[in-house]
Amino acid sequence: MKHYIDVTLLPNEEIDLYFLWEKVYQQVHLALVEAQNIKHPSKVGVSFPGYDKERLHLGNKLRLFSSSKEELEAVNINKWFSRLNDYVHITSIKNIPKKIEGYACFKRVKPSGGSNVRLAKRKAKRENINYKKAFTYYESRKEKHSRLPFIYINSQSSGERYPLLIDCLILEKEQQGVFSTYGLSSQSTVPIF
Repeated sequence: MKHYIDVTLLPNEEIDLYFLWEKVYQQVHLALVEAQNIKHPSKVGVSFPGYDKERLHLGNKLRLFSSSKEELEAVNINKWFSRLNDYVHITSIKNIPKKIEGYACFKRVKPSGGSNVRLAKRKAKRENINYKKAFTYYESRKEKHSRLPFIYINSQSSGERYPLLIDCLILEKEQQGVFSTYGLSSQSTVPIF
C-alpha cells in the first residue's frame, strides 16, 4: 500500500455517529463494487484508525488504501459522498508516511448460526413445517452473540438489513492481496499509522 484517503465522519445533534456509519459505509461498498471488474478484483482496502474492540467502537474515521493512486481515483469517492458533504470530510489522495506502527488485517466476521427465531423461520420454510414446531427444535439452544464492532448494511438484492461485524488482527509483516467490496480481507493487510 502506498496511497490513502481519510474520510472523517462529522456527526451532529441531529445525526449520530452510528447512523452516519451506515450511510457512509453503504456508499463505500457501492463505490468499491462499481470500481472493481471481473478480471481485476478490488485492491482497495480500508482501516478504522479509531477501532476499539473492547468498547465495540469504530471511531469516526475511515481510511481507504491502495497501491496506486489510479485505483483510489477510480473509486471516485467524492461522487459517492455528494449527498453526505455536510457530514464527512474527505482528504485528497496522500502518500503513506514512511514511519508506520505496523500492519492490520480488518476482516468481516459472519455471525455463527444466528438467532433462534431466525433459524426456526428458516427451518420451517425449508422443511415445510409450522413455525412453532420448528422453534421447539431450537428452544434449548443457547444463542451466540459476537462482541465485535459492526455497521448495519442494507442488502441491495434482498433489502435485508444486517450487521457487518468487523474484526482487526495486528500483524508484523505486510501481506498483499485483494479485498472484498467492503474493503475488508481475512489475509491482506493495511498499514497502521
